[in-house]
Amino acid sequence: MTGYDDPYDRSGQFIDLMIAGWWEHHAATVADALRELPTDAGPVVDAGAGGGLGTRLIARTLPKTPVLAIEPSLPLRSVLLSRVFEDPDLRPRVTVDGDDLLSARLPERIGGLVAANLIGHFSPHERDRLWEDLATRLAPGAFALLNLPAPVEPEHVERTRMSELRVGERSYVGWAGAEPAGTEQLSWHMTYEVHEGDRLISRDEVHYDWWTVNEQTLRAEATPHGLSVVPHGPPEAGLFKALREEK
Repeated sequence: MTGYDDPYDRSGQFIDLMIAGWWEHHAATVADALRELPTDAGPVVDAGAGGGLGTRLIARTLPKTPVLAIEPSLPLRSVLLSRVFEDPDLRPRVTVDGDDLLSARLPERIGGLVAANLIGHFSPHERDRLWEDLATRLAPGAFALLNLPAPVEPEHVERTRMSELRVGERSYVGWAGAEPAGTEQLSWHMTYEVHEGDRLISRDEVHYDWWTVNEQTLRAEATPHGLSVVPHGPPEAGLFKALREEK
């Protein structure tokens, strides 16, 4: 992979800690969708697998299905590969790919795709390429499961503490805020702090752009490629299935 601008090159060490709550809250809803995927229809792709929290859920929910875990960020992929290697159940059936989703060598047929907290990294043009590619690869009955994180329109997001966790003697605190960056993008400002008692050990400031996508936009983009979009689970999860329309 060449030319990848990694938005997690500095924050990757903290991402698993900060998103663990999302997976804990929505794991059952994601697993319910996974159980609807066809069996023996090809690997399930975990796109933007991060450190592997979703990969492990896919493998646990579908114990006989191979998984292709795609993660272009080096720090996140390092965690992912280590987790896969150390688990004797995952090691023989989870393949780790270091390309981004649009560059990865996907199989001709896939049994489903999970893209959690990922879609905003793709521009409208890149999403159009993605829907076109998925429409040809999804096995009958398979779908892509993705979420549309709030806000789904560019707007001011008040800076708030998103997570605080303790590991050993140190506390890890994440802050997040955003401002509109044009008609379709947000500019996120993240702060990651490490504390030990009253002492600040380190602070990392991270900025990245995020393309906002709402349900109407998702439908308008997917439909021309023969994909229908249906919500899945409670509205607060923001989860949707993009299914290939049967002819």
